[in-house]
Parts: sequence; C-alpha cells; structure tokens
Amino acid sequence: QKEFSIITENMQEGLLVIDRYTMVLSVNSSVGKLLKVKEVKTGESVYLLNRSEEFRGVVGQVLEGKHENKILRLDGSEIQVIANPVTRENKTEGAVILLVDVTEKVEREQLRREFSANVSHELKTPLTSISGIAEIMKNGIMLPADVPHFAGKIYDESQRLITLIGDIIKLSQLDEQSVPFAWEAVNLLELAKDVQKRLQPVCEKRKIAFQVTGAPCTVQGVRQVLDEMVYNISENAIKYNREAGSITVTTGYKEQHPFIRVTDTGIGIPKAEQERVFERFYRVDKSHSKAVGGTGLGLSIVKHGAILHHATIHLDSTEQVGTTIEILFTGNTEQEEQPEETA
Repeated sequence: QKEFSIITENMQEGLLVIDRYTMVLSVNSSVGKLLKVKEVKTGESVYLLNRSEEFRGVVGQVLEGKHENKILRLDGSEIQVIANPVTRENKTEGAVILLVDVTEKVEREQLRREFSANVSHELKTPLTSISGIAEIMKNGIMLPADVPHFAGKIYDESQRLITLIGDIIKLSQLDEQSVPFAWEAVNLLELAKDVQKRLQPVCEKRKIAFQVTGAPCTVQGVRQVLDEMVYNISENAIKYNREAGSITVTTGYKEQHPFIRVTDTGIGIPKAEQERVFERFYRVDKSHSKAVGGTGLGLSIVKHGAILHHATIHLDSTEQVGTTIEILFTGNTEQEEQPEETA
C-alpha cells in the first residue's frame, strides 16, 4: 500500500479506483488538481467530484462493464477520462478511472487542422488564377497585345506560391527544431542596418522614414533566422504604416540581455487581436492584408524563431498610434562593454 501510494502520488495523471456502488476506494492528489476540487475523499461517491452529464455517463457505462474513453471539458481544460471495468467471475466489481490533461494536445491538433485548411486555401487561390489564364491561352482566345499582361499575372501568382511554400518550409524547420544552419555570433545592430538597406526602396515609395539606432549587441544564433525575424517585423511595420510615417529599429541590452525593438507609427492592432497576431495565417484586417499582400506567416516565423533562440516577444500597440514589437534574448548573456538602456 505504501509503495502504491508513493507511485500514484507522483503521477501527473489522476487515478481513481471505485467500487460497483460508485464509492471511491483509492484516489491520488492529481484528481483534485485536474477536476478542480478542493478535497477528494475515499468512501464518498465519485459523483461528488464532478456532476457533469459526460462524467456521470462514463461512470455509468464503465460500471456496466464497458470500456469508456471521453474528453471532459472543464473551465478551459480538456481532460481525457479513460475508464476500465474491474471484473470478477464475469461480474463488474468496480472500475479504474484515469484522468489525463490533454489540453495542449487538443489545441495542437486544432492548430494543425486550421493550418492544413489555410494552406489548402492559400495554395488553391494562385493555382486557380494560373490555371484560368493558361486555359485562355490554350484555347487561343487571347489577343497578342494581352499576352504580356497575362504573363505578368502568371509570374506574380507563381512568385506568391514560391514565397508561401518557402515560408511553410521555414516554419516546419522551426517547429521541428531542425534548422539546417550553423550558430554564430550575430551583431543585431549590423543586422538591422542590412534589413534597412533592403527595405529602403519600399520605404521611399511610401515616404516612410526608416531609422536604425542603439548600441551594438551580439547574440548567439542562426543568422538567417534572425534576419528573417527582423525583416518580417520591419516589413509589417511598413505595410501597416501610414503615408509619410516612420519606423525605428533600436538595439541594445536590458539587464545584460540583448534586445531588438521595432517601433512604427502605423494603424496599430486592436487589444482583442494582439494575442492572436503571431498565429499562422491570422490577419487582423482581412481586406487591408489582401491589399498589401504577404503570406500571413511572417509573425508566426518571428514567434518560432524566438522560441529557437530562447527569446521572449513583447508587443505593445495602440490603434491609429502605432505598434512596438521587442525581442529580448534572455538565453544570451554574452555582451560587449555597453551601458544598460536608459530610454
């Protein structure tokens, strides 16, 4: 009994043993945590732990000698209830019930389904356009003067497909922690200046001022992933900025940890949407997002790149005022002799 108690009390899963009258014979402390009840006692009915119809149904079925496996939804948690009857001489004498918190598993499965549906939609749209134009050309109903225009459309849609597939591959590599690049010391200030140089033509078109400031700081990381992160945040700051607005990228140290911060004067993100902007394919303003283009995967790549580099992301945004996204590399302590940030 002592060994049994030591084993069950160290289980994350909840374990219940009940008799055929629904009375609790044995229970571990995880049951209370999972079912969110203050006190769990032996000798009382198992129905006192949870009075939901689903839970009562599981107990009723298992005491009739049937194996049961159901998901119990409880205050935002998903608890898997696995129940097996205990029989003696073909008669059910009780049951063993195992409770497992599968909230994260269910959420991941839901994200996978949404991701698959979104990928299918995003791939289908440009492919349908390419197929339609190709059919017109094949049937010979296109005027020679229209060929350059339609060829341009095919090129644009194919480039959109290439970019989307490239982003999906990057996300897959980050998800699996299988980024095929070497880790090295990367100067974030130099990286930000390089991104500024590449985005300068876009800024000039929209008369947006792009400024890079701060102190040199070094992180140990994958240069290509870090570049992608800074580029994606900066590109979004341009896309969702106002005409003649500004972007400021700042680098430095906070409590000996390197950081990079991108601040813009754009349209901002509503408070209710801020937790979701790093989800794959999530767009705050669907109509505006369609107009400015992109795959909808940029900030998701930023999020998974941060996870890879043991960094945290802080977002602060006010509608019609602007957005600030800061990445703090808490897993990096290497730094040059620089004063801490005072701004």
